Amino acid sequence: MGMMANIVCKTAGVAGMSALLYDAYSVGKVEARRVSEDMEADHYLKIHSSTRTLSTESEVQKALQKKVADFRMNTPFISTAGSIKGFTKGFLNSLGDNIIPAVCASVALAAKGLAAKIGAWGLAAYGLYIVAKEGFGFTKKSPMD
Repeated sequence: MGMMANIVCKTAGVAGMSALLYDAYSVGKVEARRVSEDMEADHYLKIHSSTRTLSTESEVQKALQKKVADFRMNTPFISTAGSIKGFTKGFLNSLGDNIIPAVCASVALAAKGLAAKIGAWGLAAYGLYIVAKEGFGFTKKSPMD
């Protein structure tokens, strides 16, 4: 394979992987925020509802329960766990949704010879398909139908 073809294949592979990873990172950030907010809301609801009841009418227990509830509501562990869970879910789902361009970009980047060319051409064909589908509505069903 010529030097120019090798450069073109590797460039296509790097561009494809960059676009995939950027998209996966962006989806991961959005999903991290959503899951974190959902987990915090559930956590706060449980804390709030548990502070509304006491087993006895003790002022000491009431004060203790209030202090523990304040501590539980101000701890960052739930938010952090939700962010990690959501980011991982969004990142991996995005990579799973884009498996075809990921394989083509990987082959174009890692392989040599004919396999690299096939990967680069596959990546180009997939890119043209996405432009036709998302840009021009090719094979895309209208929400009005």
